[in-house]
Amino acid sequence: MEIPDKLLNFINEARQPLPPVNDADEPLRLDSLAMMRLVSFLESELGYTVQDEELALGNFETLRAVSRLLEGKGEKLG
Repeated sequence: MEIPDKLLNFINEARQPLPPVNDADEPLRLDSLAMMRLVSFLESELGYTVQDEELALGNFETLRAVSRLLEGKGEKLG
């Protein structure tokens, strides 16, 4: 799955001052507040619904993990 620029830009802003993510398997290293902001972004800007049981760190560790989470919802990114 290709990550839309809008989502990648949001993640990179949330990671500052860390450098931008360049690899789908690179750890995002988001703190809990940044993770919750990402969930809010996914819901409000991209139209996904993230269930409470999906709020596991493993679903937000890497871009690939986020992609898998969203693919599992049967929806298409972008």
